[in-house]
Amino acid sequence: MTAEEVRTRYLDAVLAGSRREAFGVVELARTEGLGIRALYLDVFQPAMREVGRMWQENRITVADEHLATAITQASMARLYEELFRASPEPGPLLVAACADQERHELGLRMICDVLEMEGWDTVFLGASVPVEDLVRMVEARRPQVVALSASITPHVARVREAIQAIRDARTEDPPLIAVGGRAFIEDPTLATRLGADLTAKDAVEAAERLKERFAA
Repeated sequence: MTAEEVRTRYLDAVLAGSRREAFGVVELARTEGLGIRALYLDVFQPAMREVGRMWQENRITVADEHLATAITQASMARLYEELFRASPEPGPLLVAACADQERHELGLRMICDVLEMEGWDTVFLGASVPVEDLVRMVEARRPQVVALSASITPHVARVREAIQAIRDARTEDPPLIAVGGRAFIEDPTLATRLGADLTAKDAVEAAERLKERFAA
């Protein structure tokens, strides 16, 4: 199967809410030689982008979107062991967290996994991370990059608070701060106004821009 055929079948499976069918599509694709990177970038990411578009257009419900996300998270989790076993020695460190109260974490998870494929070391903190806890983690781990995500405008204030708190705590050798999520796609100037160093529309662009910044 081509990546396009896999994507079509996978999207049909998650829209039907069938975890078993989605897993079967992924397993067949791997058996036929489709790589993990291709699954992430050519199947999972565009499929979930289409799910998000359908939700915005009220063609599917919130429950449908949540189920598709949960199936994709599970599909990715089934690849983790193979992904990390194949990874080279870790390079730059990235800490990734969703803004406090932000629950949409799949995009950040994809960025972490894509960067792991490229030799980075990542710490994925997941959804709704309190600012003070994030700052403590950044101070303890001293990453080169902190990635923050917010999908809706009400959560942007928490991103601003997190950026300022990190800047205040790491005045020497501060990390590069990347932001993303639907709120930043809808307003391309928002990242700069919040004091972030870069933003990207998806996991592919985020990984490429970060690799460019830290190229040897």
